[in-house]
Amino acid sequence: MITGNYIMFAVIVVITALLIFGFFNLYMDKIESNYEISRIIEQESYLKSGNYEKLQVERYLGKGSYIEVLDRIGKVLYCSDKAVNNSYTDEIIEYIPAVDGTTFYSLEKIYDNGAASGYLMLRYSYDDEQYTLNSVAVLDASRKIVFSDDRTEGKTMSEKEIDFLNGGFEESTFVQKYEYTDNRGDERVLLIHDTYENANETGAYRKGIFSVLLLFIITMGIILIVFVLRVSFVVKKPLDMLENAMAEFSVGSEGSGLSYSGPREFVEIIDTFNNMSIRLKESEKLRIKSENEKQKMLADISHDLKTPITVIQGYSKAIADGVVPREDEKKYLEAIRAKSENLSELINIFYEYSKLEHPEFSLSKENGDICEYFREYLALKYEELDLAGFLMEIDIPDESLDYCFDRIQLKRVFENIISNSVKSNRKGTTIFASLSITDSAIIIRLGDDGIGIPDSLRSNIFEPFVVGNESRTSGQGTGLGLSIAKLIVEAHGGKICLLDSDKTCRRTMFEISLFFRG
Repeated sequence: MITGNYIMFAVIVVITALLIFGFFNLYMDKIESNYEISRIIEQESYLKSGNYEKLQVERYLGKGSYIEVLDRIGKVLYCSDKAVNNSYTDEIIEYIPAVDGTTFYSLEKIYDNGAASGYLMLRYSYDDEQYTLNSVAVLDASRKIVFSDDRTEGKTMSEKEIDFLNGGFEESTFVQKYEYTDNRGDERVLLIHDTYENANETGAYRKGIFSVLLLFIITMGIILIVFVLRVSFVVKKPLDMLENAMAEFSVGSEGSGLSYSGPREFVEIIDTFNNMSIRLKESEKLRIKSENEKQKMLADISHDLKTPITVIQGYSKAIADGVVPREDEKKYLEAIRAKSENLSELINIFYEYSKLEHPEFSLSKENGDICEYFREYLALKYEELDLAGFLMEIDIPDESLDYCFDRIQLKRVFENIISNSVKSNRKGTTIFASLSITDSAIIIRLGDDGIGIPDSLRSNIFEPFVVGNESRTSGQGTGLGLSIAKLIVEAHGGKICLLDSDKTCRRTMFEISLFFRG
């Protein structure tokens, strides 16, 4: 975002500088066009017709400049500055340089031992882009020509002539002449008195440069302020959103997530914050759920332990107090023994469950033929179930399959599922067991055609202490059997689920998937 804004700022600065430079060039072109002597001469129709008043002298030459129109003998016919009253001779007019630079004089002082002793006057002509020296004259200190190659020796020049040779007799003014013929055929001389300030456009350039610098500084200031405000707004908006969201989050408000569109970096930060808040909310829900399950587990454990302990305490106290007839003491002692065995079984189950949930728990796996293992287990279980009045239906392929598993723990899975079927159903119920092989997993199914599991328990059947109604559980069980089975199967890298009754012909069917390692 900062890089993009910096590039945009740099581009704007460059464009602004180019625009200002362009305007400056236009401004200077206008100044140069306004202060050009040629613009006066270009108005030749006014000059030849004698309409001198229509010549825009001040516009093109600047303030302080003026023009004069002379006839062929040097008489002033027109002067744009009414306060000026000049007179000229043929020699003075001769010494005034021409506008086109074709003929001009150069006058230099001659020094002798540091003191001015005379002048050196040179006459040049300009043609075909070359300067040619036409004549040379030497003047003494009294302005008398002591040497000349054009036969003007002995002539004494006036101070006014010397002044015009130096560019004019007026301070800060440069005089040039333009010779032309008017509409009546009379020869005329246009004298242009141009001030040095206007001729050099120094003031205009100075003013133009100052204006450009001032405009550039003001423009850059405005652009910088806009850039800073824009970056501040772009950065501040998402930061304020994050600050408010974190403040709400700290007081427990769930909120609905942040919606933001802008620079990619901030969009990623907002999305990351939203994902983090979602995970924190889910984590908080899981924590609350785990806390509730923990409380429920403690209550269920307390209830399961309290029942046999209460019976043991009550019966033993009755025997100790002598309130039990002698002939009934054996029956009471038998009840105490049964409840103590039940209590021991509960404690063992709780221990096994806690051991499986411990982070350091690991299986003792070894390679073996899992098909043969399942067949041997069911062969031993068949006689037990037959004596209990239950039927069995087995479907295991007659082949061997090598798999790495924990024999003791996997047997516990089978025992917990089948024992639940025995406890929950009447005699005559058929226990179903099958094993099949797919490309990715070993599928083991255990179920029965008994009374089934209520729909209210199907969704959380594998959670701790979930037991069926009285008709299914017969008042027995801790609700940890299937939870233990799930932990063991998942420790093998597999999964266990309760199949929907409409997807199988059995009322209850558990499916265990043990996946092959890649």
